[in-house]
Amino acid sequence: MEMNDMEMPGNMMDGESHMMPNGEMMPGAQHGMVDEVDDMDDMVDESALPPEEFVAQVTASMNLVDAIEESRLSTIASRVLADYRLDKGSMADWLQKMERGIKLASLVKEDKTYPFKRASNIKYPLVTSAALQFNARAYPAIVPSTDPVKVQTFGGDAQGAKAARAERVSGHMSWQLLNQIDEWEEETDSLLVQLPIVGTMVRKVWYDPVLERPRCRLLDAGAFIINEKAKTLHDAPRCSEEFSLYPSEITERVSSGQFIEFDYDDNGEDKDAAHDFIEQHCRIDLDDDGYGEPYIVTVHVDSQTICRIVADFDPEDVKYKVETQEMEIEVPTVDPMTGMPMMGIMVQPQEVVTGIVAIKRGSYFVVYKFMPSLEGKFHGTGLGLLLGDISDTINTIINMMLDAGHMASLGGGFIGSGFRAKGGNQRFEPGEWKMVADTGGAIRDSMVPMTFPGPDAVLFQMLGTLIEAGKEISSTKDIMTGDNGGKTQTATTTLALIEQGMMVFTAAYKRIFRSLKQEYKLLAKINAETVTAEEYNQFHDEIGPDGQPVQFDPAQDYGASDMDIAPSADPRSVTKMQEMAKADLINQLAQGGMANPQVASRRVMEAASIPNVEELLPPAPDPAKQQMEQQMMQFQQDMMMKSAEADLSQKLVDIDLTLAKIESEKTDAMKTMTEAEAETAKLRLDELSVMMKARKDDIEQFIKTASLGLAGQPGDPRNRQGIQGPVGQPTGPGGAGFLGGPGMV
Repeated sequence: MEMNDMEMPGNMMDGESHMMPNGEMMPGAQHGMVDEVDDMDDMVDESALPPEEFVAQVTASMNLVDAIEESRLSTIASRVLADYRLDKGSMADWLQKMERGIKLASLVKEDKTYPFKRASNIKYPLVTSAALQFNARAYPAIVPSTDPVKVQTFGGDAQGAKAARAERVSGHMSWQLLNQIDEWEEETDSLLVQLPIVGTMVRKVWYDPVLERPRCRLLDAGAFIINEKAKTLHDAPRCSEEFSLYPSEITERVSSGQFIEFDYDDNGEDKDAAHDFIEQHCRIDLDDDGYGEPYIVTVHVDSQTICRIVADFDPEDVKYKVETQEMEIEVPTVDPMTGMPMMGIMVQPQEVVTGIVAIKRGSYFVVYKFMPSLEGKFHGTGLGLLLGDISDTINTIINMMLDAGHMASLGGGFIGSGFRAKGGNQRFEPGEWKMVADTGGAIRDSMVPMTFPGPDAVLFQMLGTLIEAGKEISSTKDIMTGDNGGKTQTATTTLALIEQGMMVFTAAYKRIFRSLKQEYKLLAKINAETVTAEEYNQFHDEIGPDGQPVQFDPAQDYGASDMDIAPSADPRSVTKMQEMAKADLINQLAQGGMANPQVASRRVMEAASIPNVEELLPPAPDPAKQQMEQQMMQFQQDMMMKSAEADLSQKLVDIDLTLAKIESEKTDAMKTMTEAEAETAKLRLDELSVMMKARKDDIEQFIKTASLGLAGQPGDPRNRQGIQGPVGQPTGPGGAGFLGGPGMV
């Protein structure tokens, strides 16, 4: 059993504090408005006590032991210990597998006398290697250097108020985990080593009023006792925790009022030895209404003394039974005879609390599982179970091969009973010769050496097969450790192999992330009840537009129901290569205009673990400035369009004048030329008239199209041959002017 601080919300209290069982201050406690319960005996002994009053009293008490009769306390203690032993007995099979896995991972060597004394006793670190590999991959993903917590909000957020609140909460919680709760990161590291070995670990989260901050502690494997038939922690009727306290710690708790004063032995010669305690979260019917309320009972094991009983619920966790009853109430009225005011009786229906329907139990424990139970039980499955038999077989084969090599190297055999050598048994050093009295022939005839074949090739082959099978189960193949066996392959192929090899671990990561999400929500609930406005605003230190500090309410920020608090890392991307591949894809989408370039650049830098990203990124564009620039560009385009329309209108006038001049010249030519010449000139002038009318039609169509805002698009008349684009730039054939080449009037 491990040392424990007897930490539960409300357990670590000084003499003047009034804490509820979940660690929060009782309403009015901060203002000195809470009085100790004067008559606790009435609270327990009087079954007629109204349910609401009973709940208010038990939740306000820091220890109910003094209010309960001695005989009843003895009964409760016996029941707690009996239930504890019953639950631990149901865990016997899992506890045995857990201990075996820990021995395999710890490479514990037991005394070995078979097949001979001091035989080889090597332990191959198959389980240890798998656990270290899991920790090495999971720890950087779960505990990033910055911002391990992310907060998302639901619903509309036109003003950005929800996003700002989410950023405040995520920033404060991330600071808590990495700085304020200084044990969290270290215990998370330990969690990720032990979890793959034993399969199930439990972490306890609570508020410590002495340290005035949240705390978390990783329970030793097997120290959390629960009936194995329970599917989830919520379904279990009870759960227990084993822990130990030194005499000085017991004295502190007695002095602070957490424990009653009781006698305990000195554990023999060592007066400072730790004492064992059981803290059980169970249901006890103290008000004798037939419904057991959730309580936390702490029992000193050796003396079977109950040191503490506190309510494991808050008043708001109680659902009452409400009935409608006819109630007589006094109401002011008027005497019909005298007209004088008087008090009358009126009967009307009224809702009355008659009992308790259900009580929600407090939550302090977070269960982590490496893999669900193969048998559908509470405790999960670890590598100690999955690799246990394989590891034992590997150890046996290795030791057999070493023993065989040992025997083959040293040799041995039989010596005839008649052979005598001076000095008895002989031990040889390399290059040494011994003197004996007998001849060589006599020596050879008296000694028969045994033949030891040495390590067997079949065993060697079987050893390799078993090691590969173990690596396949634990996902510790060479490709996962960065070794491709000297093969030449593309980066894409390598990434695909790694992705395939990570499937087992990715599933385990998702289970861990699910439990982490529960832990973060529990921490957020504690923050909503305990974080002060001064502490919260000192952390954010935000200055408003008026130059004054902005004040935020932590209870309001943490108490919002439209938030989702979760780990910031992606459980599907536990390697840097996976993160870089995703970031590169986002960057490609940004280059194609399908993603925000600013955000894409940030993702790439963060995936590459580049520090000080904010200093490298360009400043975010000003929306007002962007809008002004767009308006200016639109204005310039409109001015250019209007100028082009005016110029084209003038061209139309010029064309009309030209057409009139052509008609006039055609008339004059008919008068002065011969009939044949006049006919030729008439044909030429008709051609010119047709061409001018065509140009006029094109220009009119262009003006019409431009007025609709479609100029420059496909089908724009400016794109036709002979039609001018920008003013003053001829585009028609001939290049001599608006109307074409030589010969034009």
